[in-house]
Amino acid sequence: MLGKENLTQKIIRFCNDLPDCCTSFLLETGTEMANSTRLAYARELDWFFDYLINYNPDFAETAKRKISIEQIRQITSQDISRYLTIYKGQGKAERTLARKRAALSRFFTYLTANRQIEFNPVAAAVRVKIHQSDEVLHLDMAEQVRFLDAIDAGTGMTAKQLKQHDKYRLRDVALVTILLDTGMRVSELHGIDIADFDFEECSVIITRKGGNMQTIYFSDETREVLLDYLNERKKKEPYIKPETAFFVTNKGDRLSIRSIEVLIKKYALASIPGKGRKLSPHKMRSSFAMEFYAAEKDILALQRKLGHKNITATNIYAKATDKKMKETRSVLAEQRKKQRKHKTED
Repeated sequence: MLGKENLTQKIIRFCNDLPDCCTSFLLETGTEMANSTRLAYARELDWFFDYLINYNPDFAETAKRKISIEQIRQITSQDISRYLTIYKGQGKAERTLARKRAALSRFFTYLTANRQIEFNPVAAAVRVKIHQSDEVLHLDMAEQVRFLDAIDAGTGMTAKQLKQHDKYRLRDVALVTILLDTGMRVSELHGIDIADFDFEECSVIITRKGGNMQTIYFSDETREVLLDYLNERKKKEPYIKPETAFFVTNKGDRLSIRSIEVLIKKYALASIPGKGRKLSPHKMRSSFAMEFYAAEKDILALQRKLGHKNITATNIYAKATDKKMKETRSVLAEQRKKQRKHKTED
C-alpha cells in the first residue's frame, strides 16, 4: 500500500498537468518559497488554467499541459479581472480573492523577470480590497485554560470520540499548549522534528515562512507537557530517532496540517460554545498575540515572536488590544460603584 504523498510529490503531480513554464516557477525558484506556498500556488495555477480553457476561446481546444508560452503571452489584464470577478460572484471571501490575485502576480512576475513574457497582466487587473476589522477572533486567557482542560479531560466529547481520546490526549495537549505558548504557525509546528528541541533551554528551531530558521522559546509548563508526550512515545518506541517528526499519528507518521486543523476544530466545538466553530490553528496564534501584547505592550518583541517581517502585520493585534482596553476603561470603576452601593444599602 502506497503511503500518503508529501508536499513535494503533490507539487510534482500538479506540474505534470500544468504548462511547462509552471514547472520552472514551482520547482526552480530557490529556497525562498516554502513547499506549502508552492503547493498553494500550484492549486491556484491549476484553477486559473482550467478557467482559461473553459471561458477563453483562444484556449478552448488546448489541453492544459500543452498550453504554450506564446498563448500565455496573450493573457490580458481583462482575463485576470474576469477570473477574479467570477469567483467573487460565487461568494468567495475577499481574502480568498486576494490570495488568488497574489499567486497569479507572483507567477507572471517570475515569467517577466525571466524574459518569457513582456509584462505582468496582473498589474493592471482589478484589485481586491480587503476590509480590515478592528476585532481579532481569539481565546482570552480564561478560554485558553478551559480549552486545554477540555482536551486533557475529554470534556464535551461524544462517546465515540472518548473511546479514542486517551490514545491522543498527551499529544494533543502538548500540541495546543505549544501553539498557545509561542504563537507559531501551523506549518512551522508541522515541520518540527525531535532533534529541533533543546529542553534544557526550553527552545525549538522552526522553519519560518519563506524558509528562514529561527530559535523560539517556550515556558517551563510547556516543556513539561512536551516531555510527557515524548516520554510516552519512547515507551512504545525505545529507539526513536532524533530526526523523527515530533508530532505523529498513532502509526508514527508525521501529523499532517489538515489533521491538526481537524483536531483543533474537534476540541473547540466541544469546549467553546459559539466561538468554537470559528476556531482554527491560526486562531491559536492570534490568541497568543493578543494576550502577549495585552500583558507586555511590547510590539517589537511580539513582532520577533511571531516572525513578522513587516510590523504592519503585528499592529493588527496591538490595535485590537488597544481598542478593547478603551472599551473596558470603566470596568473597575463600575465595580467600585456597585461595592459602594452595596455598602450604603447595608
